This record gives sequence, C-alpha cells and structure tokens, in this order.
Amino acid sequence: MSRKQDFQLKKWHRLINECRESGMMIKDWCAANDIPKHQYYYWLTKIRSECYEAAVNQLQIAEANSNVAVPVQIQADSFVEIRPNTVSETPKQVNLSQPVAVVQKGSIRIEIMQSASASFIRQLLEAVHYA
Repeated sequence: MSRKQDFQLKKWHRLINECRESGMMIKDWCAANDIPKHQYYYWLTKIRSECYEAAVNQLQIAEANSNVAVPVQIQADSFVEIRPNTVSETPKQVNLSQPVAVVQKGSIRIEIMQSASASFIRQLLEAVHYA
C-alpha cells in the first residue's frame, strides 16, 4: 500500500470513528460535516476490506505455526482473539471450560464458549458492534 493510500485509510478511519462516536445518524453527520454519503460508505467498505484481509493473513500465519490464539486487530479500540482448530483435534481434546474466541471492544470483553450457537454469536456481535 502506498503512503497516500495509508494516509487516506487512517484519515477515514478517524472520520468514521468520529461519526460513530457522535451518536448522529450517518446521513445527518455527513451533512453536518459536508461529506457526501457515498464517499463515507466507499471508505467504510475499503477499511472493512483492509481489516478483513489483515485478519485472514494473521489467521493463516497462526494456522501454519500452531494452535495458538491470535489477537486480530479490528479497530484501534477492539480486537477478536481467534484460536484456530487443528485437524487432529477431537471432541475429547477440546477443553470446554476454555473460550474458543474472545471479543473485546473498549472495556467490553466477551468470551465465547464451544457450545455457543451460531445465531447467538451473530446476535452478540451485532449488539457489540452498536455498543
């Protein structure tokens, strides 16, 4: 990534955080800050894409090295810790008292256990997103 692209991503990351922290609706915040709504969403998509690619790269490195928990940076104030499963793991080897994922956003820390359903995790992550 070029220095210009890196600068733009950081600038927009800051702007998007300002919008979220303002408590205003996106369209209202964009109007108040003289920012076209389509430009806001363009950069939001770019930032999400960059974060996704970084997370995938970190997981691939972790899976290649071992079954070690990997903190994946999502935003400046949050992370998701992911413990990749190995093919040789059987249900007997899984420690049910240990979380399989840890989500942290600011002061909120959520440990997700093996028995959590996909729908519950989805609802939980949506709630944390808006916290």
